[in-house]
Amino acid sequence: MNVKQYVVNRPFKSALTGLALIFSPAVFAFEVGERVFIPMFNDTNPNYDGYATGLVKSIDDEGMYTIKINNLVEGEGRTLYGTCAPNANTPLAGARIVSDDPEDLHVEQRLPKDKIMSWREGNRTFLARENVITTFQRWLGDGMGVTPGRLANAARDAQELGLPHLVLAARVAEKYVESTQGRGFPVPASRSLQNAAPMLDEIARQLSVVPDSLQEAEDILARVAPNDRSDLIAAVVVRIHELLEKNLKELAKANPDPREVSEFSVDELLAIYTGWAKVMTAQDQRPFQNADLAFYRERAKEQLNAGQWPELI
Repeated sequence: MNVKQYVVNRPFKSALTGLALIFSPAVFAFEVGERVFIPMFNDTNPNYDGYATGLVKSIDDEGMYTIKINNLVEGEGRTLYGTCAPNANTPLAGARIVSDDPEDLHVEQRLPKDKIMSWREGNRTFLARENVITTFQRWLGDGMGVTPGRLANAARDAQELGLPHLVLAARVAEKYVESTQGRGFPVPASRSLQNAAPMLDEIARQLSVVPDSLQEAEDILARVAPNDRSDLIAAVVVRIHELLEKNLKELAKANPDPREVSEFSVDELLAIYTGWAKVMTAQDQRPFQNADLAFYRERAKEQLNAGQWPELI
């Protein structure tokens, strides 16, 4: 099952009534002189969205619209020149540049109706996508005040917007924040880690459907790929690793011997390390750094029983 199937099989009640219609440009008809919106939205990450606006210049007998574009908001790889490359996969590919002066932009493009939105609805959709990614990016930052409820709302809105990767990423983040018992605010390491093992078991199940994102997270953690957060699911995996590692180190600083931690037994600590190994091995469906789940479980068990704190893989 892929991420899209996983998300679709977990429906939410809509909080963005009518947004499904908003995101279907084909329902609109446009007139000459009308202001229109041309979406250049990223399929998985709204942080890289771009768009253009302009006026309908003419409509031919085939129902194609010639748009005079006078404003371009660039997304990642969606500059005026980039979109006009022969193989560029955006509505502006092959557009005729009359003037690329930012003060007097004039680009003309011939487009079918289903590549165009009304200006009002396009702008509303763009802002909705921007709002949902902003909430998630805040959590990826310091996360202060980003509650489980806010992440649940972000997941719901992302589903309405047709963003399955962001839905899954927000759900995983929600599960993590909920487990810390801090509701988006700092708590002691011992409290934050109290429910870590069952949380990790759950997100391991959730993430087992996205092996490519787990590989991306593995590469980021190994520092062979940039942590640019382009893959939102990989970004949430890396962030959870950072937070878990911070709390485990805090616990180790207060308790040099893991066998003497008053809040956790050795078996409970082992369950946390094993839970993380389950995440990175997709519940033992993929190797992590050429090793399986049993290898990491046994290594952590030996180290804990010897009075050593394991490294979080």
